[in-house]
Amino acid sequence: MPEPKLNPQDARQGEKGTPVLRILLVALALCAVIFIGLGIYGWVLPDADMAVEGESTTTAPVDNAEPTGTNVTPGEDTTAQ
Repeated sequence: MPEPKLNPQDARQGEKGTPVLRILLVALALCAVIFIGLGIYGWVLPDADMAVEGESTTTAPVDNAEPTGTNVTPGEDTTAQ
């Protein structure tokens, strides 16, 4: 039995139109609104390195001095004589 001839318009899986375009444009607009909102939110937040009133921003001094004592090199006899 021969297959029936179909109109090319009827044979398409989906119809042409704007519903898909509308969904894509709305999704893009929502992404832009969220991006702008997050940018404003990040701009409004205080910096993490800003001190709260009454707190000190200084850190404890680091002691980078050489340790005192004797230096031992490999192969050197360290026993007292």
